[in-house]
Parts: sequence; structure tokens; C-alpha cells
Amino acid sequence: MGIFSNVICPISNVKINSYVSRLTVFMNAILIVLFLLTGNPLFMWVVAIDYGIRALWNPQFSPLRWGAAQLVEIARLPEKLTDQAPKMFASRVGFLFAAFSVLFFLMSPIIGAIVAGILLVFTILDSVFDFCVGCLTYQYIVLPLFQERGDLPS
Repeated sequence: MGIFSNVICPISNVKINSYVSRLTVFMNAILIVLFLLTGNPLFMWVVAIDYGIRALWNPQFSPLRWGAAQLVEIARLPEKLTDQAPKMFASRVGFLFAAFSVLFFLMSPIIGAIVAGILLVFTILDSVFDFCVGCLTYQYIVLPLFQERGDLPS
């Protein structure tokens, strides 16, 4: 995979079910598509709130995560554990994009849709292809900034 084989992601001791995470993000992708198709900001509000809950509060209280967990259980998918830290970082980035999409939509629906479209690309890459744009962001933007200051984020 070349350049991506050496990507450094944030790490933690907490493991989560990859299927639940990816399905949660896929549900967000569906809501973003609905926003882009209808222009109804309510869909992006739901995305922003759900990302906010997962990124800033407690992922266990995310309604979309709960729904994804139920679907994974119904489908009897095996548990596939993954590190929670990259998913939390991606949730924080997703929250920022979703919140900015809503804010920009109020000023300019076109700019709001562009920001939502960028988030849609990220969510599709994560949910469908298990490709973490957040890890690339961490590797090439966040990590160098913290290394320059002499401290690394935990």
C-alpha cells in the first residue's frame, strides 16, 4: 500500500467492534446524502449531534451507534475488534465538518453542501473501504504540529 503502510494513528487500550463503528459511519453517510438531495438541514443536524455525542461525550449514548449495534447483533456479525482512538479522532473531525456544514448552510447553502460533500467522501472511505482519513490527518497535520511544539497528543 506504499505511503499508507507507515501511517501512524492515535492509539488507546480501548477496543471497539469495527462492524458497529463502520455501520454507524455508513448511517451518517446516508443522512448526509439525504441532506444533499433534499437540502433539509435537519439531516446534518442529526449527523452533527451524533458525531458530537461520540466525539465529545460518550460513544455509548450515540443513537446511530446504538442502531448499528442492534443491526450487527441481528445480522450475527462476528465481533471484529479495532482500536477506539482513531475512531474517536475521526469522530471529532466528523463533528467539526458536520457542525461547519450546518453553520455554513445557514449563510450559504452551496458552501454548506460542499462541506457536507467532503464529509461524505470521508464517511464512504471509512465505512465502505475501511480507509481512515483521520489517520492521514493525524499523521501529516496533527502529529507534525505537536512535534514542533514538543508535546504529543494522547
